[in-house]
Amino acid sequence: MARLLSPLPIATAAAVFPSRFRIPAVSVARRQALFGGRVGLRVPARLSTRGVSAGAEASGPAARAATVISPEEAVEWVKKDRRRLLHVVYRVGDLDKTIKFYTECLGMKLLRRRDIPEERYTNAFLGYGPEDSHFVVELTYNYGVESYDIGSGFGHFGIAVEDVEKTVELIKAKGGTVTREPGPVKGGKSVIAFIEDPDGYKFELIERGPTPEPLCQVMLRVGDLDRAISFYEKAFGMELLRRKDNPQYKVRTLLKPVP
Repeated sequence: MARLLSPLPIATAAAVFPSRFRIPAVSVARRQALFGGRVGLRVPARLSTRGVSAGAEASGPAARAATVISPEEAVEWVKKDRRRLLHVVYRVGDLDKTIKFYTECLGMKLLRRRDIPEERYTNAFLGYGPEDSHFVVELTYNYGVESYDIGSGFGHFGIAVEDVEKTVELIKAKGGTVTREPGPVKGGKSVIAFIEDPDGYKFELIERGPTPEPLCQVMLRVGDLDRAISFYEKAFGMELLRRKDNPQYKVRTLLKPVP
């Protein structure tokens, strides 16, 4: 399962949706209302998770009626708030094989690697830019463990690519698994595809123009959406950007903002 870590007093860009994973700053007054006097709390924001408006309960009409901020407000937030998510951590059964897949098929770079023999594990950090300015993935290989139960809570990562069909062809040529062929989303025009990495972690390929941060989304499933929204706002200072109900699939989805 993916693990989101809070940063030190520097920024946190989001592991979860927008092109640069940014979200506007929360006012001092608002933080005082949420956290009492602890307005100096440093927590991840700029994440494209959507929070409920201040004072809303975890469930019920008040939470469901949370105000959605406009794209213009989100842009202004980015200018003021310098926090960001740093990385997401998950375990893999064959580190070299996974690194090869991410670099050759998804275009990531191996940023650093470290072996901790006394603790019997190895880490590798990969991404689309340096760790001090980009969201990255931290892969962990535990000695002797070849596979993991991913579980049902993790959904997928989102990767922005300029040509989904060409990327899928490359992944197939490298022996990768494609679970959804390239094509428009249902009821929309965005071209997407779904693939799996060597350990079965899912990636959604999203066709977009050039972006400095292709790793644009982390999708997680929650048991109580309103409660989760409230937590992310109160704990991390996030805002509700967009929300959509999909009654035909019996799900409610928090959507990534369009960059």
